[in-house]
Amino acid sequence: MTKFRMASKIIATLFLSSIFFFLCTHSSQASEKVEFTKEELQQQKDNFIELGIDEETAEILVQKVVNGELLDAQKESEVAKHEDELVIDTDLEEKYIEFDDGSRIQLSLEEEEEEEKPLMTTYDYATGTVTNNSCTSGTGYRNCSVTARYNDGIWNIRFNAKVSTVQGGYDSITSISKQAVDAVLYNVTEKKFKILRSKETSSAAAKAEYTNQFTHKLGLYTVSRSLTLYAQKDKTFARLNYY
Repeated sequence: MTKFRMASKIIATLFLSSIFFFLCTHSSQASEKVEFTKEELQQQKDNFIELGIDEETAEILVQKVVNGELLDAQKESEVAKHEDELVIDTDLEEKYIEFDDGSRIQLSLEEEEEEEKPLMTTYDYATGTVTNNSCTSGTGYRNCSVTARYNDGIWNIRFNAKVSTVQGGYDSITSISKQAVDAVLYNVTEKKFKILRSKETSSAAAKAEYTNQFTHKLGLYTVSRSLTLYAQKDKTFARLNYY
């Protein structure tokens, strides 16, 4: 009888211990659950509105991002449908590409202190912008400090570079600096920031690339994107590439 009571006490103790462990574990997991703050959600909404998106659509897009859905502006297949539109006329001060779900890519040119036209012209389709910070020129050449940028309201990616264009010669990217990313609802890990080809060749552009890994803050997915700056045939443009 004593052995039976002892066995019963041991079983009861183990049972209660397992319940306590389960409750502690569940409580710990609940306390570690990641959620977006009201400030983060409002900032994301404001970013969309700054791109000219109306408030109602901005709220819908924020919820899509929260749910882990990629917006049309983030999808290579959707961007490719607008390839013919992804060219900036340097006489335009701003331009946006709008997608079916209301998301946008900004192709607006930032205001400059210089009176001359911006450097941004396109040799190929571009999903970003390149703007002059300062330029010097001489006979047959031009050296500019520029900023390459991509902005869809979700990811605002940019870096500075020095670009030399040579009339009748090969263009080059001589240095890059001041890389930065704003991404309210993502954790960002820098993977690469380098000049891949410093000087244009007969068949390829000079090229610099800034690659980041974007992880949804709720851990729903991870993607990598590269903002690439090209210089070729006296023209400079930027594009978001998908990896």
